[in-house]
Amino acid sequence: MEITATVTAIGPHAISQTDPLVILFGKDATPELADVSVIQQFDEPSQQKQLALHHGDHIFINDIKFRVSEVGSLTNANLQQIGHATLMFQPVPSEDRLGNAVYLVPTARPTFTIGTTIRYVMQD
Repeated sequence: MEITATVTAIGPHAISQTDPLVILFGKDATPELADVSVIQQFDEPSQQKQLALHHGDHIFINDIKFRVSEVGSLTNANLQQIGHATLMFQPVPSEDRLGNAVYLVPTARPTFTIGTTIRYVMQD
């Protein structure tokens, strides 16, 4: 299954040159959250409820392929309800894993712009 979202806004504090993460939120993010987030809007909102990422799935950001190496325990519920996840472009730590993270490989963070396409590709 494949679910697609488009970046509609990028908060002024969303992208750090030093932090290896990007916070995603849906269109209903509060102004405080939108300030530090990349806002995504699902192309087919009804499909958002079916979004369930697992180890080995893929996320394509502007056609750059990333493999999901770990999914936090809260991630799928938050993606389904409010479009929220933290994309982590770093190796999975042995401790202190974020409950709302999606750890991705490779770890080079891509560029996000308004109009960036995010494709969630889940194995059947």
